[in-house]
Parts: sequence; structure tokens; C-alpha cells
Amino acid sequence: MLRTNLALVGSLAAAAALTCTTISPAHASDDSANDAEVVAATIEAAAPATDLSRPGEIVAGRLVTSVAGVESFVPLASDAEVVVTRPTEEGEQAVSIALPDELSVGQGAVADDGTVVHAADDNSGDAVAVQTLENGSTRIQTVIGTSDSAHEFGYRMDGYQPYLSDSGEVIFIDDQKNLVPVAAPWAVGADGRSVPSRYEIRGDELFQIVIPDASTTYPIVADPTWQWTGPAWGMKLNRSETRRVRDYAAAIGMCGVFAKAARVRVCGVFASYIVAQANLAQGDNPKTCLFFTAAPIPGVIWRIKC
Repeated sequence: MLRTNLALVGSLAAAAALTCTTISPAHASDDSANDAEVVAATIEAAAPATDLSRPGEIVAGRLVTSVAGVESFVPLASDAEVVVTRPTEEGEQAVSIALPDELSVGQGAVADDGTVVHAADDNSGDAVAVQTLENGSTRIQTVIGTSDSAHEFGYRMDGYQPYLSDSGEVIFIDDQKNLVPVAAPWAVGADGRSVPSRYEIRGDELFQIVIPDASTTYPIVADPTWQWTGPAWGMKLNRSETRRVRDYAAAIGMCGVFAKAARVRVCGVFASYIVAQANLAQGDNPKTCLFFTAAPIPGVIWRIKC
């Protein structure tokens, strides 16, 4: 669960890690350290070509990493949360992500590349791993060990509501309209082939669903990535404004207001998109309001709680 003013938790460490201040093999038993290296290698083979940040340091039982103005705190305890602080126009904002509870994992260990790995203790091959990328993003991977393992994983941010656009993008939004975009989901089997995966919103939780078939090879690595850096801006219409832009002329006017920030070039096409989404918003139960994002996902319209 992502919780404002809490710590972003990726779990990897043995009890001895809690009193250490730098990464060393002493943070975990030999078995858990070996598990961490195996999981990290599995992820490296499966993940898209992205660079990890330099490994951080263990401070008070959390792996602390600072990169691109973002500070990540990945606790070693399996029941803790990942906390990220990021700069905003108003100052500094802290958000937190709870690890998915669909997999039963134990204390974690830190791999040499800085991946915090929580491996299952039942020899299933299941694991949850947290990485900080070079651009400051937080990547949380689930390693699905067998066909009997869970294939759906929920992520929640307290104080934030996830939204899924008609075109598949996902953002979390808080009451102050702070945006946290989540990159498109991916999943890859042990043979290097992509496995179908999609997002689904259930209440205030974002689920990644992995859909194997008879030819899928295990383990599967699946991932959502939280993107903290870069501009994030949006404009929300209230209920009456949303109702008004069902009219094409009003939508053209709204497009003119929004076009420059959203880099919209053809208002006629975008206005039709506004009208369609406004009509859908009026048909939602309860009715929703339109929210336009200019960055980091330009020109996408979301139907969100009014």
C-alpha cells in the first residue's frame, strides 16, 4: 500500500541487517543471500533494458537510495512499506507502497546490484523484489515460481486513488491532484517470451494480472514501475463543467484552454474525445468528472471521482 508520510518498503534482510549501516553479506544468511542473487539474475534476464541506480546503504533496517532528487527507503522487514520522498512544486512529498500480499514471503536480502529480494520460504520459487532505477523510478517485481502460484498482485497507496484510462495508462491521484504515473505492465517467462499481462482497478487498489497459457515456462517475472520524476500536471473539470463539455462547441473551447499544455495540435479531434468522455462520465454511477493530464502522459482524459 502506498501511504503518504510512510516508507517505501521492499523487503530483503535478515535480523542482523537491522543494526548495520552499510551493505554486506552479513545482512542475511548464506541461503537468503544466495536466493537474492538468483532472483536478481532472473530479473536481469527478464526485465527491459533499464539501468539500476547504484546500490544504497542500509540505515535503520532500510535500504536507502538517493537518485535524481528522489530518496527511496526500502525496508528489510517483510511487513514494512516502501517509502519514497520526491520534490514537488510545493516542497517535498512522501508516498509509500505496500508490497503485494498475494505471495507469502519472508525476510529479505540485498543482492549485489542493490535489488531487495523477499523470497518465499516454501521452495516455490516465488519472490517479491524491489529495485530503484537510475532515473529514480521504483520497480516492484513479483517472481511467479510455479503454475500453482498467485498470478494477480494488488498495490495500494493510502490517500491515492488509481485510475485506468481507456487507452490503458494508469495514474494514482491524491486529493491535491498530485499524480503518480505507473508504467505499462509487463511479464516475461523463463524462456524470454512475453506473457500477457494487464492492469485492473478494484476499489482503491491497482492489480496486475498475469495470464499464462499451456506453453508458458516458469518462473515468470512481472512488474509495475512507479515513475516519480519529471513534470506532472493535470486539470480537473467539476461536475457542471463536465456536463457542459458534452456540447461540441464547449469542448472546442475547453480544448483551446488545455491545448498548449497538453501539446494537442488538432482541437477538432480532441474535442470529439472530450465529448465522448463527458458523455461516459455522465453515464457513470456515481457520475464522474473529467481530468486532463498534460504531463507526463499528455492529452489523456481520465474519468475520476468528482
